Amino acid sequence: MEKVLKKLKKYRAEIVILTIAFLIAVVSLVIYLNTYQQKNEEIQDFPLRPSGFEEQAGGQGKIFVDVSGAINKPDLYEASNGTRLKEIIKKAGGLSDDADKDFFARNFNLARIISDQEKIYIPSVWEVSNGYFIESQRTLDYSSPTNNQSPITSNQSLININSASLEELDTLPGVGKITAQKIIDNRPFGALEELINKKIVNKTVFENIKNLITI
Repeated sequence: MEKVLKKLKKYRAEIVILTIAFLIAVVSLVIYLNTYQQKNEEIQDFPLRPSGFEEQAGGQGKIFVDVSGAINKPDLYEASNGTRLKEIIKKAGGLSDDADKDFFARNFNLARIISDQEKIYIPSVWEVSNGYFIESQRTLDYSSPTNNQSPITSNQSLININSASLEELDTLPGVGKITAQKIIDNRPFGALEELINKKIVNKTVFENIKNLITI
C-alpha cells in the first residue's frame, strides 16, 4: 500500500493534469451536445418561407403608392396587394375641384390593380388644356371607336425619353422620380418598347405613356 502511495505521489502532477483534461473533455462534450440540440431545434422551427410570404401570395402584402396632382390629399399611401385605383383615389380624398374629371374618366381605369412604387398623377383642367396631357383621337371619338386614327398630337408636344429632363419625365402618368432616373440611366433608347424590355416600367404604365413619349 505504501508503495502505491509513493507511486501516486511521484506521479501526482501527471494525475492532476489528466484529471483536469478529463473534466475539460466532459464539459466540452456537454456544451457541444447542448449546442447541437439547440441548432436542431432552431432548424426545425425555422420557417420554410420568409415572413410575410403567405400574406403577399394571398394578396395581403403591403405596397406604397405616390398620389399627386389634382387630388385633395396628395401623399404617399400604404395599401394592400390587390388594391384597385378607385380605393386609392378615395383614400386620397377624391379628385380636387381643378381636376379634369372628363379626362380622368376617359383615361383612368378605376378597376385597375395598382402596383408597388407606382406614381398616380391626376391632371388638372389647365394642364390638359395646355397640352401637358394628351389623348388619342380614338379615345375621344366615341362615334367611331374602331376608326384607327393617329393621336392628336405633334412631336413637339411629346416627351423625348432620350433627352427629357428628370422633371419632364416625372410628369408622365405612373412615372415617379425613381423611374424617371432609371429612364435617364438607360439612355439612349432605340425603340419605346425598350422601356418594357429593360424592365424600367411595367406594361400598365407603358400603355398609359406610350402616346405621350417619343425617341
